[in-house]
Amino acid sequence: MTENRVPGEPAGAPEQLAGAAEEAEAPVVEDVIEDGLVAGRPVEDRSFEAVEIATGASLGVAIGAVVAGPIGAAAGGVIGGVAGFVAGETIEHAVGRAAETIDAVDDEGPTTA
Repeated sequence: MTENRVPGEPAGAPEQLAGAAEEAEAPVVEDVIEDGLVAGRPVEDRSFEAVEIATGASLGVAIGAVVAGPIGAAAGGVIGGVAGFVAGETIEHAVGRAAETIDAVDDEGPTTA
């Protein structure tokens, strides 16, 4: 006997569909303290931030020293460090998480490796 169904809807009895929906729900993740966190974020994220700040600060010191001498170097280092951090975080947010962590939340669902 041929079954008429709407395209896009799963085939099967309502009882089967209800069971499949329950199985498809995300598993409950218990609160687990992850190893290797520095101030609540993975070490990889913190190391990327250190590189962002150091790169920005070194460029700021170089430019500030050329433009305004030692005082410019100090001011340029601070401003460059902040600018490097902001630029790095902006790129990281545009691209996605830099480091995978067990407490990260995906909008699209869990990923498999």
